[in-house]
Amino acid sequence: MKHVKQGGPKGYLDSYEKKLFFVLYYFKTYPTFDVLGFHFGFSGGHAHAHIDRLLPVLVRALTSLNVMPERTLTTPEEFSQLIDQYKNIAIDGVEVACVRPQDETEQEKHYSGKKKTYAQIPRNLRL
Repeated sequence: MKHVKQGGPKGYLDSYEKKLFFVLYYFKTYPTFDVLGFHFGFSGGHAHAHIDRLLPVLVRALTSLNVMPERTLTTPEEFSQLIDQYKNIAIDGVEVACVRPQDETEQEKHYSGKKKTYAQIPRNLRL
């Protein structure tokens, strides 16, 4: 049985260069899948499917070229060795709000002391 190619419009990601740009753009900007799809001309669901399909390819390529960034460090000694090895490193960290437990005793365990999630303006600087 011979497979017959189906018709339809050619997708936006029709070359390796476009696929690479798409996945690197996603990692550089981290937009929502809806926004990512909007920028590239398809739905958020298709954007998610493309990332799911292209991410393993990118990981394999970076690993085979021995340029995959370190992601999991288990001890401070591993971190120290990386600093000694590379001299210049970048650490990307973001504080993310979490869902609070409904149980009051569980809430107390996780309470950090912060009362507001925004910066307060000192009274003498308010207009």
